[in-house]
Amino acid sequence: MIKRLIVTLSVALCSITVHATDSVNILVYHHVANDTPASTTISPAGFREHLQLLRDNDFTVVSLEDALAALRGDADIDLPEKAVALTFDDAYENIHTNAFPLLKEFDAPFTVFVATDPIDQNFQEMMSWDQLRDLQEWGATITNHSRDHDYMVRHSPLDDDWLQSMIDNVSHAQQRLTDELGDMVPRWFAYPYGEYNETLKQALLDEGYAAFAQHSGGMSADSDWGAIPRFAAAGVYANPETLITKLNSKPMPVNRDALPDMLTAETRPSVTVEVTDTSNMGRALNCFVDSSWVEAEWLDDNRFRVTPPKALSDGRHRFNCTSQARSGSFFYWFSQPWLVQTDR
Repeated sequence: MIKRLIVTLSVALCSITVHATDSVNILVYHHVANDTPASTTISPAGFREHLQLLRDNDFTVVSLEDALAALRGDADIDLPEKAVALTFDDAYENIHTNAFPLLKEFDAPFTVFVATDPIDQNFQEMMSWDQLRDLQEWGATITNHSRDHDYMVRHSPLDDDWLQSMIDNVSHAQQRLTDELGDMVPRWFAYPYGEYNETLKQALLDEGYAAFAQHSGGMSADSDWGAIPRFAAAGVYANPETLITKLNSKPMPVNRDALPDMLTAETRPSVTVEVTDTSNMGRALNCFVDSSWVEAEWLDDNRFRVTPPKALSDGRHRFNCTSQARSGSFFYWFSQPWLVQTDR
């Protein structure tokens, strides 16, 4: 089923020019190397292939700062057609050694989300503060990925003490980044492992952060600024054929206030999606629970429901749904992340 979807989307998208000035797709990488864990790695040759793919298909790599400012209405910035932003989580040393030369060669702005304790403790596999300053001086944005990269919502109880501890964690990292890199560090935060709950998300919004997750989809003016999606682009997701499909997609227009919390004790969590504008969206949906195709149920003209056919294991899961635009020029993309914890 997955191969059928990939082929269908790729054929439909070939030789089509997409105007995506109202949305930006963000890619997230971790390692760029040949000898690191496969699930979070793309080789230097593969990363060069991605950058060349963007150039050959008329994508423009924009800074995450410009993308956020334009879509949030914070600045009068016109995004170029087919805009994409590049991000790296964790600040591995191979980003400086292997990715940075390629990013400079392609003149591609990028952002690195940094967990600060491993930098302070001189972990061998991580960048140093001097290397991070080197990236920043070139024009990269260095920002917050917590102090210790620990799980943030796999705690019990999730009470006021827990929440204050998490805010203190983020604040400590923000202070270390500011101490080392100056006041240019923005108030952005990437959740370790992409895990959050509504309480933590709202607290970070109240603290003035824009926060980034790891479920897939694009960023638009209607995004949830406390859980901005990003497309994984390493490991099994590094395939250029599937990547181009994602890059050509647009975020599905949905009522994000009606979506459930990522954290759930249910083993068969169901999501009901309210589409706010169906004028250009086809009725045919391709939905997946993790890697397995499932049938979505339309409840009325604007709402559909997705339920896993069997119980999910404890841990992270994702529901992804796409629908071809009536114009035929792109696909709308929706993703719902889940963190199942049955001991809650």
